[in-house]
Amino acid sequence: MESPDPNSPLTYDEALRKARDLAQDPGTLIPYTHQGLENARYGRGFAFLQTIGTDCGDIDGYVLVTTTGYGSGLLSVDGDTIDTVIAEHLARAEHANRQIPDSELSVAHRVALDAYDAGLTRIDEIPGRGAIDAETADYAEFVLLVLRRNRNQRDAGRKILARNDFLLQSPTPGRRYTQPCPNCERPTIYQDRYPRAVCDHCRDRTTDRAGRRVTGFNASFSGGMIAYYTDTLEHSGRSGSQQEECIEVSRNGVCFIDAHPATMQEVRLGGIVVQMASADGDGLGRPNGAVSRLRRVFRW
Repeated sequence: MESPDPNSPLTYDEALRKARDLAQDPGTLIPYTHQGLENARYGRGFAFLQTIGTDCGDIDGYVLVTTTGYGSGLLSVDGDTIDTVIAEHLARAEHANRQIPDSELSVAHRVALDAYDAGLTRIDEIPGRGAIDAETADYAEFVLLVLRRNRNQRDAGRKILARNDFLLQSPTPGRRYTQPCPNCERPTIYQDRYPRAVCDHCRDRTTDRAGRRVTGFNASFSGGMIAYYTDTLEHSGRSGSQQEECIEVSRNGVCFIDAHPATMQEVRLGGIVVQMASADGDGLGRPNGAVSRLRRVFRW
């Protein structure tokens, strides 16, 4: 389910328009009144029943449009009912908005939250921070990086933790979680496959040879990387403007950060990674395939 702004009020008419977009046959949509969903503290929204035509006949289905997402599905699988679907949705919404007590937070979590709430980019920027061991500092940097990647920077740190249960798990002993960026030495998430991956700060400054900002995306679910000029992404859809591909970077993945050569490529399980080129130029000039022909973009 995609996530709209959870703080925006949702009206029935807005939900109905979205439901019609999602339904296989909008003419079959029937509103399903559910007071618990429509008046929920978290994840409130509206439910609709729909009929889904298949080769084996019609099947009952549903559409949910809520403040935390929207989606549709079948009701005939494993005996699910619309009430079951709604109950599961509301349970997830409550869980994602729960209050996390101090007892569930480790030293690493508390250090990361202090840095995040202060708007810092690394834990060693915390004024008067006490000494902590290397493994705790490494995990705290990792938690801070994940918190800062949250799309809405106005969200409180504990609220982000509540939506990401994996962050509340104890770190694996001996595992490395961060590494210094090879360009600026800021912390970045450690990736064994991509030892020269740059931090988010440097990734946001990738350019082509001429110095024009570029941003990479997955070209499709089946693979490939495609790069667009960032300024055309920011203004696409306005007065007929459209995204402009940077064919040079799409073809060979060669880009630059602060005039230093780097590479941009798709990662193994989806997404894009930017790495600094090694001293011998390893990674430069490797083609990303004929992805310049693909125009549909999937953001990750």
